[in-house]
Amino acid sequence: MSFLGVAGFSAGLLIGIPTFIVLAGLVFVALLVDDKGPLLIVAQRMFGGLDSFTLMAIPLFNLTAEILRAGKLSDRLIRFSVVLVGHMRGGLGMAAVMACMLFACISGSSPATVIATGSILVPALVQEGYSKRFAIGLVTSAGSLGILIPPSITFIIYGVVTGTSIGALFLAGIVPGILTGLMLMLYSHLYARRQNIPRRDRPSAREILTATREAFWVLLIPVFVLGGIYGGIFTPTEAAAVSVFLGLGIGFFAYRSLKLSDLPGILFRTGLVSGALMILIAGATAFAWFITSEQIPQPLSRAVLGLTDDPLVFLLILNVILLIMGCFVEGASAIVILAPLILPVIAQLGINPVHLGVIFVMNMELGMITPPVGMNLMVARMMTNERLGFIIRSVIPTGLVILAALLLVTYVPALSLALPEAAMSTP
Repeated sequence: MSFLGVAGFSAGLLIGIPTFIVLAGLVFVALLVDDKGPLLIVAQRMFGGLDSFTLMAIPLFNLTAEILRAGKLSDRLIRFSVVLVGHMRGGLGMAAVMACMLFACISGSSPATVIATGSILVPALVQEGYSKRFAIGLVTSAGSLGILIPPSITFIIYGVVTGTSIGALFLAGIVPGILTGLMLMLYSHLYARRQNIPRRDRPSAREILTATREAFWVLLIPVFVLGGIYGGIFTPTEAAAVSVFLGLGIGFFAYRSLKLSDLPGILFRTGLVSGALMILIAGATAFAWFITSEQIPQPLSRAVLGLTDDPLVFLLILNVILLIMGCFVEGASAIVILAPLILPVIAQLGINPVHLGVIFVMNMELGMITPPVGMNLMVARMMTNERLGFIIRSVIPTGLVILAALLLVTYVPALSLALPEAAMSTP
């Protein structure tokens, strides 16, 4: 049955059957064939997996991202970023990365970050003298920071699946997110020097104050959300609700860029994205229950430890597996499939599950920009009307930059663990 299960599981993913159907269907067939219990337990486990207060944060953060996009609040973040770093060599590219980082602090979504920033920044970069390939590659890759910099929906999924503290995961993503962003900024600087792209004029104090004032209310959202979480004022789920109300208040009253007629479209798009994630988690819950009850992780742990008991070698192997899997399976699916299987192994190797979560998410970043199922590639294709092959070639240099950041974080655990450990040691 194990061989047939693996074969059926692999075949289902390869031919494009939705992941949640493959996960729940495998459990259903196993129970039916082996007569190991009532089939109703599959539905019970799926429903139980969604009966979680923490999971409410996912649709709420998705809703915040849609509010910001519909209200064009991201435009203010872009102007603020350009004023801060746009006068440096490669400054507009740096501003594009910074804008993606700032939007990620609010939305927690990678595709939303690419859509919100790319439609403005790609044409602006081309007009400034950057090649279209560079502009598309930079924004498409920098948009993947939306799942690494907190609040991250992907971290929430990993935390729910593995039982890891979401607050610790959010803290763990801050330094790797900033590091990756700075490395992409350095790449933009070096590109501009090589292509001799002229600097912009340094902004005046008045221009800086104007851009800061215009973006002030939007910049307050991550301050309230993350400050409230780490200050112990509210949970991540409550923070997500706060972000929705802040976004609505800013869009309707502070900037008056939202209209009541925008709400149906916002809610519809949020429902589509959130529904897909929720049903995936439901199928993953049933799958996790089945593999635990069948004691599948134990022989897997013995097999892995038979190959190596060196944590560094294991992490290298894991990165290779995740990179390959990210090419064919959407990020959240890869987490719900692999994370429950990997946890017993890392427990024996002494690897921190928070550190593992950051490694998972950074690999999923790369999965966002690798064919054939990279979500950011599809978003960039719709946004630019360019051929998919052109977009894939565009992200190769920036993808290598993110890969270098991944290797640094993998083998220097302090980059992801310093902040969570400091927070836990604080009385």
